[in-house]
Amino acid sequence: MVMITALKPYLPISPKEFCTNPYDIIDKDEEQELKKNVDSLIHLILPEGEGDEIYQNAAIAYRNFKERKIIKREKFPSIFVYRQESPQFTHQGMIMGVALQDYENDNIVKHEHTREKPLKDRTNHIVASKVATGLVWTVFQSNKKINDLIERIKQKQPKFDFEKYGYRHLIWQENDPKIIQKLKKLFKNEKIYIADGHHRAASAAEFRKLQLKNLNTVKESESPWQYLLSYVASDDQIRILPYNRVIKKLPLTEKEFLERLENDFEIISMKKAFNSEKKNELAICLKGQWYKLIVKNKNFKSKRDSLDVAILQDKVLEPILGIKDPRSDENIFFVGGIQDPKEMEKYVINKGNDLFVNLYPVDIKDLELIADKGGVMPPKSTWFDPKVLSGLVLHDLKEI
Repeated sequence: MVMITALKPYLPISPKEFCTNPYDIIDKDEEQELKKNVDSLIHLILPEGEGDEIYQNAAIAYRNFKERKIIKREKFPSIFVYRQESPQFTHQGMIMGVALQDYENDNIVKHEHTREKPLKDRTNHIVASKVATGLVWTVFQSNKKINDLIERIKQKQPKFDFEKYGYRHLIWQENDPKIIQKLKKLFKNEKIYIADGHHRAASAAEFRKLQLKNLNTVKESESPWQYLLSYVASDDQIRILPYNRVIKKLPLTEKEFLERLENDFEIISMKKAFNSEKKNELAICLKGQWYKLIVKNKNFKSKRDSLDVAILQDKVLEPILGIKDPRSDENIFFVGGIQDPKEMEKYVINKGNDLFVNLYPVDIKDLELIADKGGVMPPKSTWFDPKVLSGLVLHDLKEI
């Protein structure tokens, strides 16, 4: 159900120096530190400047990388296996192109709405630079034949093998047309789900529309802009961490807040910081005191409504705290990727916020079920971890 393709990308000569985290999780301090290195991808993905100058500087940075031979184009169309290893967790998948026509046909399944401002930003970026640098993380339902081919590709020597951000990163390159053709046949029977990177995917689709309009044709072609740069992984290779919420100030007293919560939750006072151990149990730190909230009514209308992140929004954030849109409300912010509840409570005890909500993570199967039915996940529901590096593979959208 999806058409995949091998790519002829640019690869970094020194990936450890060049590659970064995805642009949208890099804070200002890390950005400024990375910019001390003239050979870092940061100059392309988060360039200096104001207004349209930002996007022109992205194009200049990309051109400079090619001219200075910081990156080099591959001679043969290839698919890559990418693996991240640590003592705590290891996962792997493939880097390749996926037809954007499948995105339009919903064979690349979305589960989040995009927002106008970041979509416009990434579209302007890709229009100016003509290159995709960040991977759109997608998953397919575990398939033994595909996974066996991944293991076969890994029998050769890795092209990249380096340490960064606490993980060992390995890349294997496969340009054997027979193996690539086998993968193409196998994915014709699959659909894939966007895990992380909805705005990168949508901006690539917007760029494709512009190209088709300029060509005044809808005819299919092998042009690189027809394909989305994707990291495609089996859904049994996925680790999702909770995307927790922090409320800066309660609009009511602690007593009133707890009384309102009693309508929908059994409330248990806890002696120390903790993580929820199962679905429909929320852990909250309210002005330094931890509570377990157990959902009373579990007769949900839909799979989406059964998610803890949805329960929080529907039963707490909107009706009690007045937060209708968590993406724009200034009284809430999000913390993803941390697992230690002692670190979580610092947001209340040390940083002066009133409430930390520690959620149980979403299961990938729930995400797939919701997406299959055309449903939309609540905003910032999932934190896929570890993040896949940007800059491992640069997909030039103009060079054939």
